[in-house]
Amino acid sequence: MTSPVRVGVIGLGAIGQSLLKAFTAEPEVQVTAVCDVDASLAERTARPLAASAWTDYRRMLDAVDLDLVYVAVPPRHHHAIALDVITAGKHILCEKPLALTLAEAQDMQRAAQAAGVVHALNLPLHADPGIETFRRLVGDGSLGVLRRAELTLVFPQWPRGWQQNPWIGGREQGGPIREVGPHLLHVILTTLGPVKRVWTHAEYPVDDLAACEIAALGTLELVDGPLIVVSCLTNVPRPEQVSLTVYGSRGTAGLVNWASPVAASGQAPLEGVPVEGARVPSGARLVRALVSRVRGGPGDLVDFTMGVRIQAVLDAWERSSSTGTWVDVAQA
Repeated sequence: MTSPVRVGVIGLGAIGQSLLKAFTAEPEVQVTAVCDVDASLAERTARPLAASAWTDYRRMLDAVDLDLVYVAVPPRHHHAIALDVITAGKHILCEKPLALTLAEAQDMQRAAQAAGVVHALNLPLHADPGIETFRRLVGDGSLGVLRRAELTLVFPQWPRGWQQNPWIGGREQGGPIREVGPHLLHVILTTLGPVKRVWTHAEYPVDDLAACEIAALGTLELVDGPLIVVSCLTNVPRPEQVSLTVYGSRGTAGLVNWASPVAASGQAPLEGVPVEGARVPSGARLVRALVSRVRGGPGDLVDFTMGVRIQAVLDAWERSSSTGTWVDVAQA
């Protein structure tokens, strides 16, 4: 009988707790240890799982036999914790964005590859049937010559109600571009190709120098493909909107509500497109792929190499916002 994959979780905030449910729902996984700087939270989370509770992740790594560690802490801590997890020889799943800077992300990628451990990024849109349907619509030639793409992000409140924490609204680690951007950048990079350079303009609250952007406009120039216009707006009396639209010479394809594909031929209105394949909850899909990879089998994961490519775009975006000029994107 195959032993369960032993998992440790570092960081028990909203995102960590969400994926923890997917781990505990998988029969092939045993959540063995949890860690958070809030001792009470760690104890409350560990008790029903019969797991050990820790406030020092280094002590947890030294004391507990683990196969896989999920790093669900704020981005500023990803680099140091991930390197310790990798040095301990554990397979690793990390939250997005991969790191705070491109240099840190590259460090993490090199360390994971050198150690030969499974390394993955938590991007729930990956392998979603709606995304796969959109990718087919864009790639099958039916749109004709691709002319332009538009990414629109609208949030009536930022931080959103479910993600109130000390950092998500801060300029150093948070903000909608850094927090939501990786999901859609992954779709763009895998559907339309690599980004060559970036121009952006961001607006910040005038009375809070530590706060994240409240609005942003930008342009992504692809290595080979259409320009992508990005519009981000927060704290407006509109429903949340996360959409990506690709315009071609013969038709249009897009994503609405994050992952629902739409399309139109000619001047017809956009209409929903049936999704190909059964929809499995993203957490379950990710956990099953991780279990298979940890055991040496196949598994469709977003690895740290893609995390570095996404980080390169985010770094260029932030530098362009500071300089007001086009900034080249480092190519991984």
